[in-house]
Amino acid sequence: MASPQWVGRYRSIDGHYHQRQLGEPDDQKTADGVTVLSFEQALECAWQWFRTPIVSAHSTDPKPFGRTTHLLYSPVGDVYTLAHALQDYLDWKRLASAETHYNVIVSLINCHILLRLGPLAMESLRAEHFRNYFLEVLETEPRRGNRLPGERKPISLWNDEALRKRKKTVNALITILRDTMQRAWESGKTDNDRLWRSLRTIPNVDRPRILHLSRAEVRTLLRHCRPDLRELVLGALYTGCRTLELFRMQVSDVGRDGYGVYVRPSKTRQARFVFLPDEGMAFFLKLIRGKQAHAQLFSRADGSSWGEYHRQLLRKAASLASLPEGFCFHVLRHTYASQLVQAGAPLTVVAEQLGHANTVTVSRTYGHVSPQIREAEVRQRFASLTAANARAASHARKALERLRRDFHGRGRDTYAKITDLKSRANTL
Repeated sequence: MASPQWVGRYRSIDGHYHQRQLGEPDDQKTADGVTVLSFEQALECAWQWFRTPIVSAHSTDPKPFGRTTHLLYSPVGDVYTLAHALQDYLDWKRLASAETHYNVIVSLINCHILLRLGPLAMESLRAEHFRNYFLEVLETEPRRGNRLPGERKPISLWNDEALRKRKKTVNALITILRDTMQRAWESGKTDNDRLWRSLRTIPNVDRPRILHLSRAEVRTLLRHCRPDLRELVLGALYTGCRTLELFRMQVSDVGRDGYGVYVRPSKTRQARFVFLPDEGMAFFLKLIRGKQAHAQLFSRADGSSWGEYHRQLLRKAASLASLPEGFCFHVLRHTYASQLVQAGAPLTVVAEQLGHANTVTVSRTYGHVSPQIREAEVRQRFASLTAANARAASHARKALERLRRDFHGRGRDTYAKITDLKSRANTL
């Protein structure tokens, strides 16, 4: 497998990307004579390349670094349009929401709503505007990165998972539009209240989190992580924290208010305290040994912040560990929650550890745990109905065990999945 490389990349005027290898990271074992660069050195090397005449003459203008935190255009004029209402809504959300949630809302508005519906006057909005708009979003393939949205195709041609994701996007847009119009009505900017009262989200589009790791898979993953990444992964598995929460942890947060670790606000504006098992407490105490109180708890081997660099390392480790498709760092949070639920922890405890306001999200997201766990619970807790059938099951124990093994060998996403009997019959 090729060693990791620092790579510089730019986009040319014709829309194509061009890249150049700059050197190898300084935290890798390299052969003699190989150019080794720190992140800062690689960044400077990339800028020197970008400034060369041949590149600067053919590259597009640079974009501001970071997320867009404002509307793509500022609404003007005396007519109160939906764009005006969206701006008022964002002014409120900037104060009321966490930064990450606010950024997601801005992205959804700019990508989906502003250019299509923004110029329409609030008093002129009708149900058919939204009906046609939601259908268009539902039938259009999602945009990837900076690319244009995909082709539009009828709902009948989408598979179940793709359609579920599009419905989830539509629901997010419905929520934004309903809240925007309700706030405009409550503030006296419009008399149109029937529209926001009639907007309803599409039911039954959220799917429980199926993907989580077994303890055997966790140990395999840890074996393929380099030491600094292993610390980050263990931090997630012991606390259930999100990446940003782990990145913001300081040495002084360990044991600050009790037998655990203090978690600074990130997705929500509320801090919380996560209690730790003995093994986890020992891990964190070892992690802070010899460090200053305000030092970052989780960092790369060279002491620099992780940023997005952990993603590619985790993908590589997951591939070597043969983990299921769809694995990402957030699956470690699901693994933590699922392990607590499997062990019989009350949902209130799980919710408080994860930082959820109530048990509704926990029950919907993790309460099912997985089909295999649900199967095991039924097998263990179902009392016998007849002695004869109990004896028959005992005699057929080996055959039943083989049957279970055959079923468990199937993929996580297909085990106990409800299928259409008609379409299934056509494939037999």
